[in-house]
Amino acid sequence: MKFIHMADVHLGVQPDKGKPWSEAREKEIKDTFVKVVENAEEKQVDLLLIAGDLFHMPPSEGMLRDVDYILSRLTKTKTIMIAGNHDYMKPDSPMANYQFSSKTICLSADKISNVYMKDLNTCVTGFSYNSKENEDDILNHIKPAKQGAFNILLAHGGDAKHLPFNKKNLRESNFDYIALGHIHKPEIIKDDAVIMSGSLEPIDYTDTGARGYIYGEVVDGNVKTEFVPVSQRIYMNLLINIKPDHTPHMILDLVDRQIQNLGTQHIYRILVKGQNHNQDVFDFTSLTNKYNIYEVITEVAEEYDLKKLLEENQDNLIGKFIDQLSDNYYGDEICKKAIHYGLDVLLKTGEQ
Repeated sequence: MKFIHMADVHLGVQPDKGKPWSEAREKEIKDTFVKVVENAEEKQVDLLLIAGDLFHMPPSEGMLRDVDYILSRLTKTKTIMIAGNHDYMKPDSPMANYQFSSKTICLSADKISNVYMKDLNTCVTGFSYNSKENEDDILNHIKPAKQGAFNILLAHGGDAKHLPFNKKNLRESNFDYIALGHIHKPEIIKDDAVIMSGSLEPIDYTDTGARGYIYGEVVDGNVKTEFVPVSQRIYMNLLINIKPDHTPHMILDLVDRQIQNLGTQHIYRILVKGQNHNQDVFDFTSLTNKYNIYEVITEVAEEYDLKKLLEENQDNLIGKFIDQLSDNYYGDEICKKAIHYGLDVLLKTGEQ
């Protein structure tokens, strides 16, 4: 048996509202979902498991029809899905009453249920959310439903307000595979057995790193899985360390080159740290107009107060260093840079 396990697609979300790339991201997220469905068809997988939050909100009937059409392209694959905390399913909601024309089953929200597929000898157990939160301790105690079958648990949770679970309990579970959603960062809790697939695409700047889905194959009851990255963009934190001889233009060129090397399609948070002894003004407007820069955070120290440092360090190496060179501090640019470099090292290492 072959399967794909994904979660947290968040169709309908518009990340980073107000940013120039926001509307494009909404379309990219849907395009990536379509790409995974196409991958499932190419690989002729038997099961597509969606572990919650396919939608960013409880879906309308129109949204369901659209997804149903996309899933109807699967000629062999059966889709088993659950509603998560974002697309939770109330009894009177379109999702609770929708009849899929594709080979898709959404597990109910009123109780734990299961689907047994005789041709695959596989049983999928799970349930959907019926509200935004669920603090019940269910996942630590749920059991496989079909003895002698390949048993899969499909679940959405992992924090205090959303089906909290004990990782040790899940590792020791009798399920053959546990397909988890909710936490956007992929995590292998137990090799080839208990996996948080993570989101297909990053949704906000905290979702750093690669995003994708899990592809698995079951042969004679043994599972082998791999993570398949598919996201079109990645959020990246770019750290820039300023040195005393760096000018504003040099910093801009450095950031520009880094973004060119890492990928201009990605979304960046730039953190500027270091010593700004010349009290330079760093204006990143030219780069924010050119690239996808979420924000620039500047944490730089101003020029050293030599008089204060000398008073505080008269009897140690720092004080002696300042005393030897400070006479030429304001008249000799080379001397000034030498003091800055030396103090950067001495203060960072705590050398006295």
